[in-house]
Amino acid sequence: MKSFIKTICFSFLFALAFVSCKDENSIQNYFVDHQDKPEFLTIDFAPDMFDLSEVEFSEDQKNIYKSFEKVNVLAYKVTGDNKEDYDAELNKVVTIFKNDKYEELMEFSDNGMKFRVNTMGAEDSVDEFLVLASSSDLGFAIIRVLGDNMELSKILKLGEVIDQFGTENTNI
Repeated sequence: MKSFIKTICFSFLFALAFVSCKDENSIQNYFVDHQDKPEFLTIDFAPDMFDLSEVEFSEDQKNIYKSFEKVNVLAYKVTGDNKEDYDAELNKVVTIFKNDKYEELMEFSDNGMKFRVNTMGAEDSVDEFLVLASSSDLGFAIIRVLGDNMELSKILKLGEVIDQFGTENTNI
């Protein structure tokens, strides 16, 4: 009987620990909860969707490119009819971006657009880049770049290769 009670107590504590660890305040959960809603636009793509066979990568650039796993985009367009909903959704997203598990890299504005860039992971080895772009006239978009051990300084070097890559090289 004692072992039965111990088993029940252990199971209860395990279940409680499992439930309490779920983070409702994450970009991943926001994507999952909103991706099928009609007012949101969702785009997902992986690096292998693009034919880069004609692009000449250095060995360092190949390693950087291989560190990308996928990119998710979730967008919400503001209209005159949904301004209140837009404000509520944007506030939810801004609150998530302020979560302690995301490190803010920068925040800036340009031509009426506000940008917020955050990361998740170690400083020199990032697993997730998050970009929030918002405008009271256009709406907002969240760009989530997932990868493995991405380094911001090295990712910026890939910009050199973008000039070699044209939209005609896509397999989409």
